[in-house]
Amino acid sequence: SFPDISNRTVALLSMPKGRYQHLKRLQPLLANQSEDCLTLNIYVPGSGSRGLEAPYSIFFYIHGEAYDWGSGNPYDGSVLASYGHVIVVTVNFRLGILGFLKTCASASPVGSGGNLGLMDITLALQWVRDNIGAFGGDPKRITVVGHDTGAALANMVLISKAGKGLINRAILLSGSALSPWALVPDPDAIRMEVSQQMACHLLVDPPPGKPARKPSTDDITECLRDKPLEALMGVRLHAVRFMPSWGPFLPLEDSLDPEFAMEHSGEGFITSELMLGMTTTESYNDFSASDIQYGLEEEQRNRLLRTYIRNAFTFHLNEIFSAVRNEYTDWDKPIQHPINIRDSTMEALSDGHTVAPLIKVAYLHARRGAKTYMFHFAYQTKETEYPQRLGSIRGEDLPYVLGLTLVQGGPSFGQNFTRQDMGVNEAVLNFVTNFCKTGDPNEAGHQAPLLHPDYGTAKERTRFRGITWDTFETTTQQYLSISTKPKMRSHYRGHKMALWLNLIPQLHRPGDQDVSMRHHHFREREPHYYAAHSCTFTEMVR
Repeated sequence: SFPDISNRTVALLSMPKGRYQHLKRLQPLLANQSEDCLTLNIYVPGSGSRGLEAPYSIFFYIHGEAYDWGSGNPYDGSVLASYGHVIVVTVNFRLGILGFLKTCASASPVGSGGNLGLMDITLALQWVRDNIGAFGGDPKRITVVGHDTGAALANMVLISKAGKGLINRAILLSGSALSPWALVPDPDAIRMEVSQQMACHLLVDPPPGKPARKPSTDDITECLRDKPLEALMGVRLHAVRFMPSWGPFLPLEDSLDPEFAMEHSGEGFITSELMLGMTTTESYNDFSASDIQYGLEEEQRNRLLRTYIRNAFTFHLNEIFSAVRNEYTDWDKPIQHPINIRDSTMEALSDGHTVAPLIKVAYLHARRGAKTYMFHFAYQTKETEYPQRLGSIRGEDLPYVLGLTLVQGGPSFGQNFTRQDMGVNEAVLNFVTNFCKTGDPNEAGHQAPLLHPDYGTAKERTRFRGITWDTFETTTQQYLSISTKPKMRSHYRGHKMALWLNLIPQLHRPGDQDVSMRHHHFREREPHYYAAHSCTFTEMVR
């Protein structure tokens, strides 16, 4: 459900001030939602099929924020469509208990046992393929774009059999199917909890005209169909820190491992060009306003890292914690300042839950010979709601991808954008729309003119125009750093990525069969060793 921001003081105990302001803007845009949510918003440039560059390529946007709340409606695609000469489609799909509850214990026909939100997205793509020609669109040039949880969903559709033939290109922003938060680890436990709350395990009198239902916790589909929507929406699960309460789950069709699918199968994955992007501080919103302002003491950092590792991993937690703490400690300074500890903790969480998994996806894609592009959105908006920060923050790239700085952010991203911001936005728009049209951010089907002579200085515009964006290769791992001085770089946070992608996977192994699970658990078991208001996934569904 949407975060409770009714009391500002309480809300700031769990989020930064900038996040609070963003949610305040989103809240009225998400009002009056209903179960009848399977709709699309279509933004067409010019005069439809008679316009410039028709038939147009398609920018199909899957919103993020969370698996249990959100909408495609707040993300205005009119600027991107108008300036980029592409058709923008934003999609709505079922969320929370309606979209991601596993209702059957055993294998069931596709779609009948859960993951309905993913099915909605796939069906929306089929509709676009079959009907977008009526809007002047090209069904053979569909680029799926996702941000945050939307990127994880886009990645899952990309590797699925159901998505085959529906997607030509993909852009994953700040998320992937390999992030620890991308999948719910124990959907059966959630089904059992929902069964308890909805009394599906009890024998009750059926509604008039319906046959008696056999009590069950194995298949609760029929039980839930008898419940009013208000009762379903009233189901509450305790939050697990850094992890979703609701979300997609395995198997995805017949795949039990998204990484295996990307390595060995996933035909749609290797036949689609792929662009991936991240910001500097992907974990910024995981901290409180006080954490941002005053920093963290070492014990606060340790509690946060223990909590993250306990909820994201299963084996050798003590060893993983020691490795992460060691890597993200500045050993040249005998006394750590709280602000420095805050920054290094942000970096550790950013790398663990978003950046390293994203780079892993890029590596798997490039290793199979597919065309891959990566960028780091390093640019920081000049007049921002995020003071005292470490670089660009999660979601800061979105208004630039959608072109919304050119209209002062619109209702979702309202702030005062400068001429320099707009100059950077022009470059991002060109890269994104070129990729949608041709699969190469450097090549435009039609070279768009400057959006406006006032957007940035001539020198700033020339910096981007002189850049050639090279592909991400497994050896060089090149990526574009988008800032006021754009530059191709290689091996983003290379040493720290080696920790997450090489060392930790070696540590995260069960070991011999005679090793008990107690060996893998943290030695520190008392609650005060962990972040406040956090629980394990098992505790969540007790």
